[in-house]
Amino acid sequence: MSQVLPAFIRRDWVDVGDGQLLHLAQYGNPNGIPVLYLHGGPGGGCMSDELKLFDENSYRILMLDQRGGGRSRPKGDIRHNNLQALLADIETVRGLLNIPCWCVVGGSYGATLGFIYSALFPHRVMSQVLWGLFVPSDEAVAWLYGANGAANLFPQEYLAFTSLQDFTPCLETFLAGFRKGLHAPDINTLNAHVYQWLSWELALSLPGTKLPDTELPFGKSLAQIELHFAYHQYFNSYEIMCENASKITAKTVILQGEMDWVCPVMIGERFISEYGNEQIHYSVVKGGYHALANGKMHEEVVYAVGEMARKIHEK
Repeated sequence: MSQVLPAFIRRDWVDVGDGQLLHLAQYGNPNGIPVLYLHGGPGGGCMSDELKLFDENSYRILMLDQRGGGRSRPKGDIRHNNLQALLADIETVRGLLNIPCWCVVGGSYGATLGFIYSALFPHRVMSQVLWGLFVPSDEAVAWLYGANGAANLFPQEYLAFTSLQDFTPCLETFLAGFRKGLHAPDINTLNAHVYQWLSWELALSLPGTKLPDTELPFGKSLAQIELHFAYHQYFNSYEIMCENASKITAKTVILQGEMDWVCPVMIGERFISEYGNEQIHYSVVKGGYHALANGKMHEEVVYAVGEMARKIHEK
């Protein structure tokens, strides 16, 4: 695989209202297949390495930083940040670019967002590749943050994650306490909560990897937005997924790592089995983790994204 990144076309800050300016960068072939890249988090941002997923000759790549994430402004904003706003932003950007329909590529909560978007706006998505799909059910949230899920696989890391809060079996109370810490006026308290939040997530997405201190400035907004969504039950994302999954008409490839401890296969498989349709193809990547930094996941996503372009060109 070539390490040369797709050519840069242009960048814009898109005003979507609510005082939000979204960073949109375009790469690749201006006349290629338009593809919207949805980063995870929520609250992350698009990274240059993620451009390596795409063949620049095939795609016009649209790297959109969602509200509060990446280079979008104001950074870390949660006042007007929810599922419906993110969906509306996608449609605003599509309309401004005058793109009738596009492909979608995304991972983790970006996969969740893409899944919901394609279900609610089926005529706007021609095909999509999603990986590490997060199904935000009560079961999945309890697995991720509670004491009886991933905590049993990573007990020492979970002990560190929960060390800043008084023990409580109530997940809602725990998240509320962590939320207070992530907005603490004392910088040391705030940074400690950011570090433990991101370290726990990293332990599950790429086991054995230690969080560098240089990630803290970026991580503050990511942690705050992630917790904002978790605390508000992902703004009914799960219910919307269940009610509308059958409406997806785009060919949808979902790749889930066999050892994805953020979004475990058992939850994803059960959801797709119950609510999916013939357009949704769910595959388990042997030896794959959650993060694209894992070679097996990266390789499978690159292949799927390439196949998507090939099949569109054949039509």
